[in-house]
Amino acid sequence: MKLLSIAWRNILRNRRRTAFTLAAVAVAATAMLLLGGYVKATVRALETDTVRQVGHLQIMAKGFLEFGRGNAGRFALRDHEAIAAALRADPVLQSLLVTATPVLQVQGVVGNYAEGTSTNFAGSGWDPQARSRMLEWDGNHMRLPPGAVFISEDKPHAGVIGAGLAQLLGMCEVLAVKDCVPVRQATVDASAPVMASDLAQLTQRAMEPVRAEPAAQTVSVELMSSGATGAPNVVRMEVLRAQRQGAREFDAMFIGMPLALAQRLLFGPQGKGASAVVLQLKDSGDMERAKARVQAVLGAHATPLEVHDFHTIQPNFDQVVAMFTAIFRFVTVLMAVVTLFTVANTINMAVNERIGEIGSLRAIGFTQGHVRGMFLIEGALIGAIGAGVGALSAIGLGEYVINRSGLSWTPPGRSTAVPIAVDILGNPAFIAMAIALFALLACASSWWPARRASRLEIVEALRHV
Repeated sequence: MKLLSIAWRNILRNRRRTAFTLAAVAVAATAMLLLGGYVKATVRALETDTVRQVGHLQIMAKGFLEFGRGNAGRFALRDHEAIAAALRADPVLQSLLVTATPVLQVQGVVGNYAEGTSTNFAGSGWDPQARSRMLEWDGNHMRLPPGAVFISEDKPHAGVIGAGLAQLLGMCEVLAVKDCVPVRQATVDASAPVMASDLAQLTQRAMEPVRAEPAAQTVSVELMSSGATGAPNVVRMEVLRAQRQGAREFDAMFIGMPLALAQRLLFGPQGKGASAVVLQLKDSGDMERAKARVQAVLGAHATPLEVHDFHTIQPNFDQVVAMFTAIFRFVTVLMAVVTLFTVANTINMAVNERIGEIGSLRAIGFTQGHVRGMFLIEGALIGAIGAGVGALSAIGLGEYVINRSGLSWTPPGRSTAVPIAVDILGNPAFIAMAIALFALLACASSWWPARRASRLEIVEALRHV
């Protein structure tokens, strides 16, 4: 306690130098806390967007993740309804689940034969109501607006396409796509039919069970895919709008449609199946618990199944998190170096000014350990007080300036903007860790000057002028 009192009085002795040192430590702590809070808030926003898009867990046939894109029919879950019902009925999962819904991935060729254009597509079919619930998820309490759902049960033959795909198909004008380059018009024989007769017959046959196919005045495209048996299936889809996607390649191939339409395209008029059953949980913290329970419930299923979390389904999420973590660590190291040199310089100057005082203290009975401890405590106090001021500054800037600015940005590979925010108050342990870290760094940077002070000869120190 005596050493603490002496160290405190020594800090107040040269207030201008102490103020500059505290300011340097406070700026370093503010930068570290703001960046750490920003990284945490951004990761939570990215997780919210990822969970909205692909759910927490996906149950699929074994091998689908590796080979399903090339043969969706072979790896399809034909009893997906029974799987989803069993999971919803489980007493443990009932308290964890938001929704359990099938999704069907399809690939093939899409054509706008009125313009003489066609290209490859990669689409997904969802249950419209379940998709709407998924896009409303806010388990991280980020207060992000729900994602827009453009498919509906009222229009079972209608879907959305990527803005890049609309450009390739020459549909910029009819869909009012912004920043869209019109396709160069090809020379078309006016006497030729809009669609080849064999494709027209396939389309008519595939649409027979549908009572309300797209009207003549609607904007529509033809989708063709290799069915589960190898024979081609063709359906006509009304295009409700073009929706820009985050990745350019995906934007040029994306189609979203109702599950029933995707099933007709892949399995024919009476076929049923899904690529996976998607589970969305109330809380991401329950993901491992839910995964273990799903494996237990479906362990005796006739078809070998796999359960993957969103980290496996969307590996770019972990890549973005790793990038932000690396940036945070790099900035933290820089702030630590600034603190080390600033505090070391201040303590070294204090030692040079108080050599005579050190000799007097040693002469009245202070040991080398007492002298060394006095300067180490002085450094630790500077670090702790500076970090405390930095923490208050970071909280003020974060909560009352940044979080209320309304700014946002769109992460790479995403189409949904996330708010620029910092989360500092939500993690008190992070604040305490930052203060302890800077106190420890300041104490460590004081060690060499403190050691030099403690090893001074008493006689030489008393003679120092």
